[in-house]
Amino acid sequence: MLEPSGVEAYRLGRDYAVMPIAMVPEHCVEVPAGPVVFVVEARSLSQEAIVANEAGQDASDGLVHDYDVDAAGASLHVVGACDGLEYLRFDAFDAEPHYHYIHNDVPQNTVVRIDDVAEGDPLAWTLRVVGNRLPELLVHAHAPGLAEEVRARSDEVAAGFAKLEPLLRRAEAKANALR
Repeated sequence: MLEPSGVEAYRLGRDYAVMPIAMVPEHCVEVPAGPVVFVVEARSLSQEAIVANEAGQDASDGLVHDYDVDAAGASLHVVGACDGLEYLRFDAFDAEPHYHYIHNDVPQNTVVRIDDVAEGDPLAWTLRVVGNRLPELLVHAHAPGLAEEVRARSDEVAAGFAKLEPLLRRAEAKANALR
């Protein structure tokens, strides 16, 4: 059943015509993993950062972006090793944890809230989901070729993935200290 506005009630996330805020290189650690590079970042998100990001892009999705955001934590970026494009981002923040499907072909950014009430620790959730569903997530991010490479080179991906948890926990602590 459709809501009166024509929007499905159970739509996965919210689409934005702007791409996510760029990584801050000095807060990042890269972990090569075959066809992908995992980038762990100590990240802080504020209303000012969101508004500044949108000001530099065509925010033509028709939404009024008036946020009251103050969140920090670890981010996990999934980047194609060959093209350098980010396809997925997991923001395991202390407030409003979420993740992104980054559709570089459109360009479009779909943001999905992590239900931290039901799921608990957003970092543990991120590790579980990326460890078990990375190819499927990449397909949904319009990267089926990269998803196939991840499946074909799963040993390389697993070797990189095995290094993530301590890096993410350190990034979480660093992000909170930077506040």
